[in-house]
Amino acid sequence: MPLTIRRRLVDRIRQWRKTAYAVCAGLVILAGAAVFLSVSSPASSVELASGPTFFDSNRAFRAADRMYQLYPDRTLGSADSEDVVNWFVEELPDPDMALVDVYEAPMGDREVTLRNVAVVLQGPSEETIVIAAPRDVPPDVKDTPLAYTSSTAVLLELIQVFVARPHQKTLVFLSTEDGSTGGIGIDRFLDRSDLAENVSTVLTMYMLGRERAQALTAGVTAPQRTTPGWYVQLVGRVLADVGLQLKVPGLLSQAADHALSLSRGDQVAGLNRGIASLRLYDDGTGNPTAAGLATQGAAIERLILSLDTGTEVPPDPGTALLLHSGRYLTQQAVTFLAVLMLLPTFAVFLIWLFSSRISARAALRHLRNLVSFALPVGILFLIMYVLAQTGLIPVYRFQVPTTDGPSTRPRLAATLILVLVGLLVFVVSRRFLGYFRPQEGRASTEMARLATGFFSFFIGLVLMISRSAFLILPCITAAWAWPLATCFAEPVYTGALWRHRLTTNAPVLLLGLFAPVALYIYVAVAHGVGWWRTWWFLIVQTVSGAYGALGPLAVVFITAGFAVLLGVKRMRVIPIETLEVTDELSLLEPPVPRARRKPRAPSRPPLSPWR
Repeated sequence: MPLTIRRRLVDRIRQWRKTAYAVCAGLVILAGAAVFLSVSSPASSVELASGPTFFDSNRAFRAADRMYQLYPDRTLGSADSEDVVNWFVEELPDPDMALVDVYEAPMGDREVTLRNVAVVLQGPSEETIVIAAPRDVPPDVKDTPLAYTSSTAVLLELIQVFVARPHQKTLVFLSTEDGSTGGIGIDRFLDRSDLAENVSTVLTMYMLGRERAQALTAGVTAPQRTTPGWYVQLVGRVLADVGLQLKVPGLLSQAADHALSLSRGDQVAGLNRGIASLRLYDDGTGNPTAAGLATQGAAIERLILSLDTGTEVPPDPGTALLLHSGRYLTQQAVTFLAVLMLLPTFAVFLIWLFSSRISARAALRHLRNLVSFALPVGILFLIMYVLAQTGLIPVYRFQVPTTDGPSTRPRLAATLILVLVGLLVFVVSRRFLGYFRPQEGRASTEMARLATGFFSFFIGLVLMISRSAFLILPCITAAWAWPLATCFAEPVYTGALWRHRLTTNAPVLLLGLFAPVALYIYVAVAHGVGWWRTWWFLIVQTVSGAYGALGPLAVVFITAGFAVLLGVKRMRVIPIETLEVTDELSLLEPPVPRARRKPRAPSRPPLSPWR
């Protein structure tokens, strides 16, 4: 039997796709192996300070207990949150040392008055170390009340120690009241203080002093930054000397936090400016004790001494992902891997573009059809920003809290406006821009739609990486699954368990949504936002600027590409055993609709002489 005409187009495209996937997978495997085998180590190590420590744990515990007894309700905006500032100033060795800064900060749907108290101990060197601790208490706390006063008590005791102890660098002890939102107080200090230019290190303490603690947790990530490895290595060595471990979030958690801008903690303010920052906290149970403060307070004092008398702070190496040991992956390596994830989409886009052979006028019609899907999504984002300006969607200037509040409570008015206006814009856009009646052959039309969909998807992925290399994570399964979409019915291979020929690309496209669904679950479960509130939280994240302008624009292109690809129909290939026909595209036709299919005649049993 001679070769059929199918091999001239259909089989050729399938072979190109297999080759493209093999090459892309090989490059990613080789690059991934090279990156992970060459994980970088800290360039230099700060030596641990030796000598005695003078931290008085009993005095610190008494201060923590007095603070709780006198001012138990220190929620943001409360009377106790204002009065505790005066108490803090009076507890200092000299009240004139305190620099109080009162300012207004947006907290979702309201403006809140916050106060920073800074104590500056000038040293011979202009290099500055910031040691910070929050004073406030979350509104829904029911147990462990002393845990929210212990960090302030440690800060007061450290001021007592270093007022009498010589030091080389300038030390800034900063008391803030943004423990549940993270970073606003330090961000304010770094914006307004004359010392901000010389700040090399930021250390934040929170909920320390539990006696039975075996480890402290480190907050090391910001939306696009990570604490340098040398800092984590130094803190780990200091804690190891007192029998404590340092817990660092896993690589997957760090990557997810980067992708979704979910980093919480005061370290975000410093890391956003390229300053080595770290938050130490204990998320265990139980109240602090004098014995627990003795161990952890002395460790904090030795850490400050090591940063003060050690070698010059190493420069920022561009850390992207951090290991427990202090080793790290660089931002350049992660970006390189992210770019490689675009290869399947780009290769398949070129395959369909050169195979469809459509004219420039037809290409413009398909792009107009793409715009009809992109326009409603883009207008929805614009409406979200308008609603945020009018107060219907809360806006947070620095970080969006995942605790129960305006950021996780959907508002009915804003939701109805988004739904109704979105549906109206979609209907109008599809009515006047949609491309319903193709003017070229069916095969050319389906292949052109595939090329248009992958073009939009590729642009969206490029915009994602332009914002952050980690933003490719929500689309990573789509970047590798969606290129499998095709307008040709896939052949049934021998031994296949499922022999049905699909007439739609929906299963392949839905498979590509696995990563965004998984990250949605991560936000809902790991951060306690809740299954039915995460969508609202992500909207608040968006209008608050967590993803910039490139993130929403990328979503517009990716959503439009998904809609176009979803409308592509698979066609049945007619095997013709002749080479006389020169038009390859005429050999393809869509499958017969189910309603018009002729029922098969029942098969008759073979003739038998015994009947």
